[in-house]
Amino acid sequence: MAPGISCNLLATDAEKDRVSMLVRLAPGAAYPPHRHAGVEELYLLDGELMIDDKTLRPGDYNRALPGTGDQRVWSETGCTCVLLTFTGMSFADVVSRSYRPSLY
Repeated sequence: MAPGISCNLLATDAEKDRVSMLVRLAPGAAYPPHRHAGVEELYLLDGELMIDDKTLRPGDYNRALPGTGDQRVWSETGCTCVLLTFTGMSFADVVSRSYRPSLY
């Protein structure tokens, strides 16, 4: 996991290869560039989250389609979000190996 980012696994749907997680970014934390192997849905609970040129605020929803990518994801303020994602995405792989090693 990238420094300043923590994840708590909330649920797993093995049939659909999806997980839901509570993700926290500390102030100044950033996640490296990545591509989405499947649909990724994010709901921001608190703080601000920047995804490339888009700023998300509490209550905002972001949906990324398969094949799309994020070059820069970061939070200046720190934030908490609910993330539902395909387990084949690089972000989910890192989290899955940390929280669900029996799947690999």
